[in-house]
Amino acid sequence: MSEEERERRDAVRAQVDRRRRRRRVVAWCVAGAVVLGIAGWAAEPSVRDKVITARACDGAIPDGSMDVLRATTQEPDAHLTDHTTEIRPELGRYFCEVGSGRLRVLEVRAYTRRDDIDRELATEFGDDGGHPRAALPGGLPGFERRIAGITLMPPCPGRGKDAAGHPGRLLVEVLGGYPAPAHQLLRTGAAVANKAAERLGCGGKPLPVPASEAEPKQVRPAAAAGTSCAALADVRLPDPVWTAELRIPRGPAPMASCALRRPGKDENGEPRDAVVQLYGYYGDFSQRMVLRAARMDGVAGDRERTGPWLTRSGGWALARCDGQAAAFQVQGSPRGGAEGDEKTEDGRDLRDKRKLRDLLASFAKKESAARGCDGLRLPSVR
Repeated sequence: MSEEERERRDAVRAQVDRRRRRRRVVAWCVAGAVVLGIAGWAAEPSVRDKVITARACDGAIPDGSMDVLRATTQEPDAHLTDHTTEIRPELGRYFCEVGSGRLRVLEVRAYTRRDDIDRELATEFGDDGGHPRAALPGGLPGFERRIAGITLMPPCPGRGKDAAGHPGRLLVEVLGGYPAPAHQLLRTGAAVANKAAERLGCGGKPLPVPASEAEPKQVRPAAAAGTSCAALADVRLPDPVWTAELRIPRGPAPMASCALRRPGKDENGEPRDAVVQLYGYYGDFSQRMVLRAARMDGVAGDRERTGPWLTRSGGWALARCDGQAAAFQVQGSPRGGAEGDEKTEDGRDLRDKRKLRDLLASFAKKESAARGCDGLRLPSVR
């Protein structure tokens, strides 16, 4: 081998060695960056909280909501650890969840198929006589669930009508830790419901997302005038300090509710017991509740239907709305509250049948007119 060839060989080897050294340096730098990134991820849980919040539920969670929901879990100092989002358009299902170890911070399930919706409604409006606590505030369609969480039911026109010819709906179940504040669940739920509606092809107008501080307001009874619950404005109670809770949805919804109660909250932080409540239930699911209530009140009827009735503690009226069963209920206080709470200024007892019927009739007629219902049947006073 000539001297010139030897020099070229040595130069090539030197170049190869330099490239190998550069690759090792780059590899070690990448590995170091990964290790440092993992360490930084583990060392900064607040950063992890922000990253998970930004990615969860297709990025739909409003700013600040997750911090509040996380703080109301059983371990308020815990941080977020994982999230899951799944969508099955062919099944009309959307799911997302955020967790903190073994704890649930947020869980949202959305359905468009009639069978799924009927199953969820049967859980809340059961044949055991139970029903949700109240409709949602702010005119939003849905209700506060019996134990915890909320359910939203906006229209879903993009999925067409079901087999019975009823307009498409989206049912969105929103659960958090316990006790998660209902208004934060509502804010988060409305935002995620809009994303679920988009991903499932619902179309239609998005739901308004309440502000972070928008807790349900209790108003003076006079504010009920001009609403479906106008009869509450005419109840004259001896003590002037009373509030009304008006939850009347602006459009199609499974439920409406109003209540008359003392202001403030009880020792558990819950609103005080209402002296009278008015409910409207819209959908075939209401039949189960009505039949169960009739059996509990000893009202005559067969296994599949009954008529309107009235007792000293409440009553029911019946109608048809949008081709489905509908029911209206008036309910007196189960415990009566403070002495004298059930007496009006004119001396009439709020558990007097005639007074209860007046309240029920006013509410049922106004709600029926607003929703285009027909065949309204009111109870008689015996």
